[in-house]
Amino acid sequence: MDLDGMDALNSSEDRHDDRDSHSRASGTRAASAAESSENEAESQSTSAERKDGAKSRHCRSLSMDSFMGKLNYATGDDSPKLPLPSPSGGLSRSGSGSLDGGGAASLFGTEFANGEFTEAEKKKIMANERLAEIALTDPKRVKRILANRQSAARSKERKMRYIQELEHKVQVLQTEATTLSAQLTMMQRDSGGLATQNNELKIRLQAMEQQAQLRDGFIKAKQTVYIKMQ
Repeated sequence: MDLDGMDALNSSEDRHDDRDSHSRASGTRAASAAESSENEAESQSTSAERKDGAKSRHCRSLSMDSFMGKLNYATGDDSPKLPLPSPSGGLSRSGSGSLDGGGAASLFGTEFANGEFTEAEKKKIMANERLAEIALTDPKRVKRILANRQSAARSKERKMRYIQELEHKVQVLQTEATTLSAQLTMMQRDSGGLATQNNELKIRLQAMEQQAQLRDGFIKAKQTVYIKMQ
């Protein structure tokens, strides 16, 4: 066998193996780089979404704070100075079509200024965030809700008063029943005493009748003896 030929063949195989190893390493580095790029893009997208969400929540918070501030101003003594709604009579809307907090609060404040709500109703609306939100778009609905709640409260009050009256009547009846029971006990005791007296009187009457019979018999016997002696 030719040793030079064998060395040349082994050298060629070694170079081929080196090229394969280098190719696999390059492919692995390329895949890792692509995966890293995808992860970075996804991270940037998530960060942007979080920023947009935080910005949206911040805008809603500012809008609600603005509305509550104007609402507090509307319930004060200077309510006639509230800003009036736009001439078109509609609620102000942003470019996206959503209700603008300032315009809605202005309209709600105008409802306060026009006497749409009483002072008590204003306090209830201020104390309930849900009612305040509904009042932005439908003050009449809030008016109905408050009226229904007031009606339910009056109904509950009447029910409680009726229950109290019934409880009072029950207490009165229980007192009367106790009094009548005591009177019945006394009458039964008196009846027992009267029955005893009646029995005693009957015994005395029988004794008196026996004495009368004996006296009559004695008188008759005496008369008989007297007649015989004559």
